[in-house]
Formats: sequence, structure tokens, C-alpha cells
Amino acid sequence: MSTTATPKLKSDVHSAFKSVGAEVTDSLTTRIAALSTQLRLSPQKLAEAWEAHSLTKNVTVLDDVSFAAYRSSLSGLAGENNNRVVGTSSAKRKAGPSSVTPTPNKTKVKRENEQQQQQLATPSSSALAGKNILITPTKTPTYKERTNQGAVVSTYNPHGLSTAVSSSNGGHVAASIQYHPSSSHPTKSYRHMFTSLEARAQVLEDRLTTMTEKIQDAHSDGDSDVVVVKHEADDSATNDTDSSTWAPVGIPRQNTVRCVGRICNEAHEGRLNKASLRLEGSRQHSAGSRIHLDLQAINNKDVKSEDKRDYSLFPGQIVAVEGINSSGRTMQATRLIEGVPPPSEKHRACDLLEYQYGAEKQDGKPLSIVTLCGPFTTKDNLSYDPLQDIMFKISTDKPDVVIMCGPFVDGRQPLLHDGVLTTVDEDGNEKKSTYEEIFCQNVSMLLEEMYVNDPTMKTQFVLLPSVEDAFVDSVYPQPPFVENTMKRNHNHEYGDLGLHFVESAGREEEKKRSNRVHCVSNPCTLKINELTIGVTSSDVLFHISSDECNANLPPGTRMTRIAQHLIQQRSYYPLFPAAKGASLDLAKADQWEMPCQPDILIVPSKLASFAKPVLDRTIVVNPGELTKNTTGGTYATIDVHPMKRETLEDAVEADMEMFSGIQDRVRVDIKRI
Repeated sequence: MSTTATPKLKSDVHSAFKSVGAEVTDSLTTRIAALSTQLRLSPQKLAEAWEAHSLTKNVTVLDDVSFAAYRSSLSGLAGENNNRVVGTSSAKRKAGPSSVTPTPNKTKVKRENEQQQQQLATPSSSALAGKNILITPTKTPTYKERTNQGAVVSTYNPHGLSTAVSSSNGGHVAASIQYHPSSSHPTKSYRHMFTSLEARAQVLEDRLTTMTEKIQDAHSDGDSDVVVVKHEADDSATNDTDSSTWAPVGIPRQNTVRCVGRICNEAHEGRLNKASLRLEGSRQHSAGSRIHLDLQAINNKDVKSEDKRDYSLFPGQIVAVEGINSSGRTMQATRLIEGVPPPSEKHRACDLLEYQYGAEKQDGKPLSIVTLCGPFTTKDNLSYDPLQDIMFKISTDKPDVVIMCGPFVDGRQPLLHDGVLTTVDEDGNEKKSTYEEIFCQNVSMLLEEMYVNDPTMKTQFVLLPSVEDAFVDSVYPQPPFVENTMKRNHNHEYGDLGLHFVESAGREEEKKRSNRVHCVSNPCTLKINELTIGVTSSDVLFHISSDECNANLPPGTRMTRIAQHLIQQRSYYPLFPAAKGASLDLAKADQWEMPCQPDILIVPSKLASFAKPVLDRTIVVNPGELTKNTTGGTYATIDVHPMKRETLEDAVEADMEMFSGIQDRVRVDIKRI
């Protein structure tokens, strides 16, 4: 059976594997494309299978050695989607019914298709072409069969700092947790998805004009921190950044000008590319004009310039472009500004000294934060074993703060699709349950048990909802969890999440109780002690990566660059149009904006987990998901060490204000559950 991979199929394979953080060579791309044709699996399905295989087998690189084991693991998926045939199958190559060629017998065709699913050709060598090789089906890995439990997948620790567990010697104090005073966020459920078309257009217009002012204020005097490319052929052209002027989009000019606009995709469908790049101006200044962006000068690797020539663009991004627009329809860009970050916060040195060395605060110990993202149970059951395991680890290590991002009750869970929920109570009896009861039994009761066993534990939990949670409104931004209880009978309440039991566990007699559980909105900007932490449970990294156009990025920096866009665009979700399932309500667009540059930005994603510094003062953390299909995933620990006491005391004497300096005093470890 011959296998010929088309260029489009190879491109789809390369894009699919790149989306899950795997780099494949040209030869492997050809072999995977052939597998896609033979197994009747889409490139995205193959990429997801590789992601699950790499987590299960602890393999990080897809090469000739690991490809054989990966190929063997695919046999269990063969034939699941017979209607999704990639490439050209032998059944389609048969001639259709006509007066010359008789219609083949249906039973015979069915039997041939079954044989093709069992006999899989291996395209790894031309010598094996045309031979049929039987692949032994492999068992789908389960959570209990996972390997390398607790292994560190990725780490950020440039200064060799110790972990908070080994540094604290026990004894943690309650951290201060509150919303950032400048942030805007929903506090309760609201009427959503009723915004008129005119109102939505006005929101986009207001955001564009606001960002235009911010970019112009930041780059009016010329900034070297942008992409600059000189035209070698035009020696007479000036390159003085002060000589170019700000101009509306779409106005013909023979000299170099700067325009601010929104990146758009002319095709409206499919991924953004260099041919479909459009720059849209505001209605106020440019009458909504759209022009083509010609990035040939920036994308040309042969241009002799010491300045960087890389770029990363996506729909909805607001950028400044410098170049020549002689026709009014196409702008030949020579310079790009991919947004401007919000201002970073400074703190009084006396406040930093109090937070980090005060007896009622950290007392010179590191601040320990654990962050994890759902789903918290595997797809094949509702036992929540992974959540139980991580809670046991938390009860042992006793971190200061645990940030939990939904989904807690995943609406995508196959066992919940039919809406008939059957759970097993403590006596082993099956009963029908609501989504709220599943949350109460598997999340709230687990937290309550921790505090019953150790009432003095100072660990605080921050709970973020997700648009995938089955028991809350699927809208972005999302209000925090609220227990909307209604009496169902004399003994039970409908809509009870059980979180109030967590607050009273082990301290029923206390009158003044500090909060153990903080239910916050999605997204939110928090102040934990002196740190500013931004969190969103939406997979914005995956959404942007699926529609991003880039060139000349340094190897291994693509995910960091996408995370950097969130800060430069001052938004937790800058992509527009939004990805399917994002459920954006544009009427609340101001509530997913960043009030300041965060010290730590937590953006959970199903893409490869990482912890990287961006824009000098921010650490971006993707902890990954706690479960991957039927097996375990990853979570992150963030240990923030205090500054040197002598440095703070000297700053107090001088009455100075200081940045948090997070990148020099933090350790981030991403571990397997």
C-alpha cells in the first residue's frame, strides 16, 4: 500500500505538532503524514496522541528512536474516526459507478476496509514500502500506571535558590490576599450575551483609541526597543525616528509615517499569514480603513542590521507600524511596535521590609505558592484521584497559598455529557447527583477534611472558575463562585457548594475567622503580600498560538513571546475574533484588562508547561493541566524568597521606592503529579 503525503498534509502535521510544543524534522513530518493517511487520524489527533505518549513515557523529544514507540501506541486509535480520512484512501481511489465499471459489492468493500485498519504499512524506510506490518495494540495508560511521580519537568531558578519547604523549617503565617485596588472585576452573575452590534463595535473602537494614545505616549521620542530595518537600496532615506510622524491608516504618503491599528485577517477564516495581514485603523481617526501590511523588509534575513528582525502577530493585536504607504492601500513596514506594557508598580521600602521580615508576615521565610489547573479528574472516571493526591502533598508541605484554576466539574467530561450524574456515597450506594454536589463531594469535602485534621494550618486557597465548568455561567469574564442555595426539602439544599463548611472546620468556636478560601473572578489581578499576580483560567496561549503569524523567532521562545503579548496588549484575552468556546462578552471588556504589569502571570494551558521571565519584571508560569486524558499531568510550585535585609534597611533610611525584583528572588518548579 503506497503512501504519498501531500505538501498540505505535511504542513498540517507540522503545525499540529508545533501547537503541542513538539518540533519535528522534515523526515519525521513525512512519516507522520503517512501515518495520518493509513490510520485515518487527523494531524491534530496525532499531535494529541504524542502529547499523551510523552507524558506517560517521560519522553521529551520526538526523534527516530522515540518514533517507533510512539507509532506503536497509535494502533489503539486506528479506526476510531473512519469518517475523518486524511489523504486519499484506497476506497476513494476505486472508480465510481458507471456504465462501464460496475458498483462494487458493499460487503466486499466493508471487508477490505476492515483489513486496511488491521494491516498498517510502515513508511519509515523505502525498503518496507508496500509491505504490511501488524502493530500490536497497546493499552491506554491510566492514572495509577503513570511513572516519574513528582519529577521536575521544568524549572526557573537562575540564582540557585532553595525550595520553600527546605528553607522555612516549618511554621507558616497567613499571607495577605486581596484584589488589586486598581483592577475591575465582576462580583456577581450578570446578564450576558445581549450586547448590541453597535455597542460591541464601540468597545473595540474605545480600546483601539486608548491603546493608540498609550503607544504614542511611550514611543513619541523614538525607542530602540522595537523592530527597525533599514532599506539598503535607498541610501538617501532618513532613518531618524524623530523625523517620522504619526498618521491615520490608509492616507497616502511619500515619506515615512507611523500608524497605529488593529491586526486583522483578510480571509476571515483560517490562520493568519503574511498574505492575509491587514491593519485596521480607528473609526475616529482613519474612518475604519484597512490596508495590507507588507513585511518583506522585516522578514528579510539578508538585511544587514544589528536590530532584531523577528515579529509575532495575531488578530486583534494593536500595534504601531512605521513605513511608507505611497498608494494608500499597502504599507511597506520597516518597523513594528507590538504594543506597550502597563506601568510596573513600585513599593515603599518600609512596606517591603514589613512584608518580608515582619514577625506577623513572612519573618524572613520564603513565600510558597502552589498553582494547579483542572481538569482534576481523568476522562474515564469521576473519582478525582489526582486531586486527592495533590491535596495530600499540600497538607504535608503546607504552602502559604494554593491557586486552583478550573474546570472543577468539567463540562467536557464524557461521563457528564448525558446530564445523568451517578455518584457513589460513603456507604457505597449509587445516587443521582447535581454538578454542585459533585463539586461539594470532591472539592469542598476534601478541603474541609484537611482543616479538620489540622485546624492550625495557615494555607489559603484561591479558587478561579473556568468557562468549561458545568455549574457556572460560561462567559468571560466570569464572576466568582457563589453558593446559590435553595431549599429542596428539609434536609438538603440545591446549589450548595459546601465551601462554608471549609471555613468553620476545626474552629467552630472561634468568632473571628480569617478566610481560608477566596473565590475570585476569572480573570483577576491579585495582591498577595507585596506581589502582584495575574491569573486567568482561559487557555489564551493555545487560542493565540492557533492563529498567530511569526517570523525569525529565536528557537524555543514562541510560547514566551505569546505570553508577552498579554502584557504588551494590557489584556488577559487580546485575541479578536475570539476562539470558539471563549465566550467573550465585549460589554465587560474592561474587566479583563491588566491594571499594571504583574510580577507573576499564571496562564494555564494544555500546551507544553514552562516558567520564563519576560519584559524584565515578570515571570510567566504555565503550570499545565493536572490531568491529561486518562493519566496525570503537571502543577507548579512558586517560591519567592525575601530580598536581602541590609538592602531593604538601607532603602528605608533613604525613603526609597523599589520594584519587587521578582526575577532575581524566585524559584519555579513544574512537577508531575
